[in-house]
Amino acid sequence: MKIEARWLSQKGTRTDDNRDHAGIAERHGEFLAILADGATHGSNNGGYARAIVEAVADWFAGTGDAWGHELTQAKLREIHQALRKSFPRGSASVILFHVMDTGSLTVLHSGDCLLGRHDGQVHWQVTPHTLANALADMPLDSIAKSPTRHLLTQCFRSREFMAPDVLAEEKASGTLLLATDGFWAELTEREQEAFLDGGQSAAPERDDRSVLRLWLSTEGPSEILLDNGGSANFYVRTQAPQK
Repeated sequence: MKIEARWLSQKGTRTDDNRDHAGIAERHGEFLAILADGATHGSNNGGYARAIVEAVADWFAGTGDAWGHELTQAKLREIHQALRKSFPRGSASVILFHVMDTGSLTVLHSGDCLLGRHDGQVHWQVTPHTLANALADMPLDSIAKSPTRHLLTQCFRSREFMAPDVLAEEKASGTLLLATDGFWAELTEREQEAFLDGGQSAAPERDDRSVLRLWLSTEGPSEILLDNGGSANFYVRTQAPQK
């Protein structure tokens, strides 16, 4: 599996820190990426998001356990418990992406970070866990316009562990995106394309917005190429060459 990863992140105006954090890790024949978006309310949810990302990446890079979403959910529960003392009111949306050299893909998500496929436009593959769409399916653009989308029905919060939803595919390839709600909910399709090209929003009032763009190919030798965009909120547990 050849993977090219690019991290794009812009701090918003609603908090003093950028609360979007991402990380990648690898081990023989496997690649993991994780994105966490710390809740806007609360004083240390950016630190909580960072701690989740680092704990998951460190676990994956340092263990030889066979991959499985049940095992990963159990590990997430352990990490949740371990972080409760330091972050008693922590709250973050999380999406975790795992792919094998064969192209087998598993995604676990809880909250409003989403997975999308990109082919000139974005095709979203999962739906957010928000009050806006809790009782009935809604188009994503309608969810984005609803004020109740900010109320999450499920996420990675300290006070209780909620098992993430799971998406699995036998063969994944092409360009995939892991994105926070500042990207999918606040930007138009044209603005999303500009952001993916490295543009920055000039909106005077905005959320943090971030995307981890992953290009996958099962052809050729295994290789990971990384462009972290110069961001301090990107954690790497891989020997991948960086641009």
